[in-house]
Amino acid sequence: MDQNQLKDLLYRADAVRSGHFLRASGRHSNLYIQCAHLFENARSAQEVCALIAQHYAKSGVQLVLSAAIGGMLAGYEVSCQLGVRNMYAERRDQVLTLRRGFAFAPGTRVLIVEDMVSTGHSVRELIEIVRALGGEVVGISCIIDASGGKVAFEYPYYPLYCEKVENYQEADCPLCKQNKPFDNV
Repeated sequence: MDQNQLKDLLYRADAVRSGHFLRASGRHSNLYIQCAHLFENARSAQEVCALIAQHYAKSGVQLVLSAAIGGMLAGYEVSCQLGVRNMYAERRDQVLTLRRGFAFAPGTRVLIVEDMVSTGHSVRELIEIVRALGGEVVGISCIIDASGGKVAFEYPYYPLYCEKVENYQEADCPLCKQNKPFDNV
């Protein structure tokens, strides 16, 4: 599956919408991407996550780690295809942390998988969890890189699809200046 096929699949799944959106961060955006819609169709989700699994199949991954909630489905599907353990971190007091008794041994080879990366903040938090437990990050992957390829990590990074998603403070939002109402998502 190439970039154009993946883009077509994302749009057909209604995972990408144009308009005026209020993000959870309070910033405004002209594009809304919700990978959860991709996971409404199990076959599509399997096909997309297979691209990640195939890319890291020979890297010795022992564990897939993702962030709740968005990355959980992608992480789970990639771990199934690789036949390895799967864990996810959750926010507690606004910090990603392993809960539910999740733990892994020092030296564990970890693949970090997310649905979407914008700034890389959550991925960096996941990296710190792996480091704190003595694990080894073998790579990072996501379905969508919403930074348009601008985000960078110190480990091998494999995004399936890159698209720059502009976002604005309310005072600087060109859509607000045009009096465009928010779209529902």
